[in-house]
Amino acid sequence: MIYILRFVFLIPIFSITIILSQPHWETAVYAEDIWSYFVGTNPPPDNWNQLNFDTSGWSTGQGGFGYADGDDNTVISSTLSVFFRKPFNVVSLEEILSLAIHADYDDGFVVYINGIEIFRSANMGEAGSQVTYDQTTDTDHEAVMYQGGTPEALVLHHNDFDGVLISGDNVLAIEVHNVNTTSSDMSGLFYLSFELSDGVSYYGDTPEWFYLPDEFSSSHLPIIVVNTNGQEIHNEDKITAHMGIIDNGPAEINYLSDPYNHYDGFIGIEIRGSSTTWFPKKQFAVETRDSLGENNNVPLFGMPEENDWIFNAPYTDKSLMRNVIIYKMARDAGKYATRSHYFELVIDGDYRGLYVMFEKIKRDDNRVNISKLEPEEISGDDITGGYIIKVDKWDGENIGGWYSEPPSDLYGGFYYQYHYPKPDEIVYDQQQYIISYMESFEQAILSEDFANPETGYPSIIDWGSFVDFFIMQEITKNVDGYRLSSFLHKDKDSDDGRLVAGPIWDFNLGFGNADYYNGWETQGWQVEADLPNDDFSIPYWWCIIWSDQSFRWSVQQRWNSLRNNFLSNASVNSLIDSLQSHIGIAADRNFERWPTLGQYVWPNYYIGQTYQDEIDYLRDWIITRMEWMDNELLSIQTEMCLIPEQFSMKPLYPNPFNRSVSIRYDIPLDSKIKLNVFNINGKHINTLFNGRTHAGTHSMSWNGVDKNGNVVSSGTYIVLLQANNFIYNQQENVNYIWDDYKDTKKVILVK
Repeated sequence: MIYILRFVFLIPIFSITIILSQPHWETAVYAEDIWSYFVGTNPPPDNWNQLNFDTSGWSTGQGGFGYADGDDNTVISSTLSVFFRKPFNVVSLEEILSLAIHADYDDGFVVYINGIEIFRSANMGEAGSQVTYDQTTDTDHEAVMYQGGTPEALVLHHNDFDGVLISGDNVLAIEVHNVNTTSSDMSGLFYLSFELSDGVSYYGDTPEWFYLPDEFSSSHLPIIVVNTNGQEIHNEDKITAHMGIIDNGPAEINYLSDPYNHYDGFIGIEIRGSSTTWFPKKQFAVETRDSLGENNNVPLFGMPEENDWIFNAPYTDKSLMRNVIIYKMARDAGKYATRSHYFELVIDGDYRGLYVMFEKIKRDDNRVNISKLEPEEISGDDITGGYIIKVDKWDGENIGGWYSEPPSDLYGGFYYQYHYPKPDEIVYDQQQYIISYMESFEQAILSEDFANPETGYPSIIDWGSFVDFFIMQEITKNVDGYRLSSFLHKDKDSDDGRLVAGPIWDFNLGFGNADYYNGWETQGWQVEADLPNDDFSIPYWWCIIWSDQSFRWSVQQRWNSLRNNFLSNASVNSLIDSLQSHIGIAADRNFERWPTLGQYVWPNYYIGQTYQDEIDYLRDWIITRMEWMDNELLSIQTEMCLIPEQFSMKPLYPNPFNRSVSIRYDIPLDSKIKLNVFNINGKHINTLFNGRTHAGTHSMSWNGVDKNGNVVSSGTYIVLLQANNFIYNQQENVNYIWDDYKDTKKVILVK
């Protein structure tokens, strides 16, 4: 900072007042100014970017330059490059302290002042290397201002532009390049601003969104520092970089100058996501590695050791906590959901804002705890598990799976993807097994007797996981719920190989944060949402399962239990308060870096002017949504006239019997059932059923054989129904027998 002594004479008494100067920023060149431009259908003259170049043969137009996306004041034809330049004047070099270029572009650029390169995007090759007019970028890059984002900020201080600027006339020249000849869009919007000494003013006001890279130095949260050694981070194929983590512990301040005391080593890093790759704040997939580039399993922030992590970047979610909230709710319900930890991120000296570290969904004893499936396991019990599949978009890297055709015009189709084993690792026989397994599940769903607990879909699925998965999707009313980022998994048959719903994933558009598909409304079941019947529809079997009265009854039971515990209004308010307190002033820094408050960011329904506005909206939305679900599920309880009021076993029919006897029993709530046959002397003859079943009336038959398949002799036999309903005590991590019901009926076998 420069200090200037200024003498001010006051009348009638002479005195001296000392004023300390305050440097300020002004903008010399705006994107929407009139520029000279040239579309790169052939090479421009070699001196096109120099001050003395004659632009009389060039066109003129208002910036920016490009096509598609609606962010171009001068629309040009599809091209690989466009060149544009704008003169400006410098009155006094000594009064310019710094310069800043703000760049919004698609896909790459090089910036010159007076023919000297000062900046280029990382996807345009090494600095100073020659760039031809038909050169394409290494990767694509999406413009952000038309989406409500802010352009990238690039700053040079006085010593760094020595010899670049001159007093008097200067010229700013820019070339923008496309990623390929078939690119659907192109954009180039650039601003030049100067930091001026106090007391001088030569240019115009800075834009409303104007910002400078934050000089971040400390945080009450852990700090992660990534050094790429000048490499561009791509959205496919991880690059090798270095990661250091500074974490001095709870209630301690972490300084950027502190040693890396939590992790200090190599990583692989890439941009991840689908629609989120449009946003300027990128999220990353990170793999901790050793010095040889191999996986390095480490415990980060108290999470179980592993090597695959996600740097989640809340951007459209301005509460900064939607995913963290729902994952915490799922874990409290006793289901695995990714653990999380907040931190602040710096990449190559650039402060990137507030992030959340998540565990990547994968097979692991501490994540999705299913059997490891080796390539050679292609028969018997070996081939039956474990598998992780997901319903998702058909894009990204390493994609494989199959398409599920809709059973009728009432439904749309969707894609199953292999998640574990990975598409490039799962062998043919394993592919065929899991495809056949899911087809059997779908056939059971489509059968007339689909709800039969012995032969229908309840015999295939892990009932409780589907109930909890449904509740978590519905409490958020996630517009992508069920149909995208929706995981299922299956263990080996010998390890209870039923189909399990989950883990849950990706809720940044939940909790009222979407302006399409009625995502903002607190009413209505998302599973019943009127969505387009396209290739990313809600799987039809969710709709059919929801039509099952027994499933609805189970949801109602479970919801009441959760609402009396950690889904109570008080518990949810406490969770939001604790997260807001934990994030603290890091939220201010994040929104200084990414000034989205008060701005529309796709697909926001609500646009708060402050961070507190966003928190209040989230809180009110969740409470209102839960109270709507209370009322709806209460009506389901009233309507469920088919659910019996008590345990009972109907008279056996026929009795006596010759070849087969029908056994019918009533279950008033989801229970673990044992149905055994004994002879008159109390000897155990056969177990007809042993497992969990849902509330309702059930029936099955006994054909007069023992547990070895041998036909028993004529006589009197006792059928014993035993119902044990286990309730999980979260705090003490034990099961308690809540009820123990026994009912018996005698039956005579006649031969």
